[in-house]
Amino acid sequence: MVRKANNRPYSPAHKLLLDYRLTKWRKSALEVVQEANQGILRAYSEQLCLTEELVASLRNNKRFGDKLYWIIYITYLSNRQPGDVEEILAEIAKNHEPIPRRTYFRLRARAIEILDVRLNELAAKNSKN
Repeated sequence: MVRKANNRPYSPAHKLLLDYRLTKWRKSALEVVQEANQGILRAYSEQLCLTEELVASLRNNKRFGDKLYWIIYITYLSNRQPGDVEEILAEIAKNHEPIPRRTYFRLRARAIEILDVRLNELAAKNSKN
């Protein structure tokens, strides 16, 4: 099990977000290779779509929708991985509005909690089918 620096395991949503860029790069590489297994490509495409849909759904949050979206998008989904928190904050300011460093960490944790709830709801729904 993957663990954070504080030795606590990552939540399912956090793992999904951390895997996004790597999965996107793998998918792109496999698309280039003609002999690639279509099942693997389909699985990568489904994972990317699920992640993108979940993150887009953050915009529906009544209080902080756009902030939550941009925090997660720039931190985990943008094509270029930010080097540090200051770079993330600068990108958020360009795309949305400036936020304090402390607010970034608080809202990032909140967004991941929301995504975890949605993932659990999807898992429960799929287990019933």
